[in-house]
Amino acid sequence: MRYRLLQWLRCPTCEHEELSLQTVKTVTHATYRAQWADAEDEAPGVHIDDREVREIVEGALHCEDCGAIYPITDGIPRMLPRDSHEGAASGHRWTTFDGSLPEYEANFLDMAAPLEPKDYLGKLVLDAGCGFGRHAFFAARYGAEVVALDNSADAIASARDNTGHLNRVHVVHGDLRRSPFRAAAFDLAYSFGVLHHLDSPLEAFGNLTELVKPGGNVQVWVYGPRAGSAAIVSGALRGAASNMEDETLVKFCRGVARGLRIFSHTPYRFMRHVPGIGALVSHLPAHDHHQWPFEVVVADIYDRLRIPVTHYLTGEELEGWFAEGGFADIRVTRRVRNAESFRGIGTRR
Repeated sequence: MRYRLLQWLRCPTCEHEELSLQTVKTVTHATYRAQWADAEDEAPGVHIDDREVREIVEGALHCEDCGAIYPITDGIPRMLPRDSHEGAASGHRWTTFDGSLPEYEANFLDMAAPLEPKDYLGKLVLDAGCGFGRHAFFAARYGAEVVALDNSADAIASARDNTGHLNRVHVVHGDLRRSPFRAAAFDLAYSFGVLHHLDSPLEAFGNLTELVKPGGNVQVWVYGPRAGSAAIVSGALRGAASNMEDETLVKFCRGVARGLRIFSHTPYRFMRHVPGIGALVSHLPAHDHHQWPFEVVVADIYDRLRIPVTHYLTGEELEGWFAEGGFADIRVTRRVRNAESFRGIGTRR
């Protein structure tokens, strides 16, 4: 944990904003003056003259109001309240992210549209439901300071491994429904592929809104209604996987991934530009996953089958959330890859 993260944290149990820090073990990393603005010369843990950044590996955060204690282990503040439940295991606990693959960046920019790389420069950004950290990586690459949040211990460990080399990314184990962050702390908050998994997605959207400054942006991406063969196949796979033990489910997901590679990804990859046939293969299930490494496909399938989808949202519903929240400059657009989904963005008044 980097020391300056403390200025944006609060107690998720009582919402008190004063947390005291206890350090047990720290580690020092090399840094360079060019990575810091002049105003950050005295930032906690940053020693520019010595070209060092000190981080907390083990310690605890203490709430001075309710007495709650949140441990810091493996460099990650564990900010789940005592009565909260940890998120489900993630298949991406094994995923090693390669930010040099252009497909990952194209995917992020597609999710984040209409925002462009220049829109992240100098912003404090919340990645709510960060998974293995791929979106946080690009937001930081574009010049943002990013706080990555997830309630899955597996996902947050993977995010730490994939972004730990970036001075501007902070990883927090916590829950958006019981936010560990101060109100109106962020310039931008996004949540991609998360809200449709929650029991009360509108409530979580409201929590996300409260974390953004007036004039800042909130952005989400959610699943739209499923119909036809996509709904039938998805339901059948979820039913088959519902009672599987973890090891069995991993093997099952590998089998599904192999089937997709043979019967969907490969035909699409080689025939998508063939006149007439290209339109046909574009309807193959999960065809756009042909771009991902095999292990990423396996992990995606695992998460889709292990983590239930509780709500499918229409574009009209999503637009209504922003309108009722008093947002300005609302834009909701449809993404159609293999099944309908929607992305929305608005400016908080």
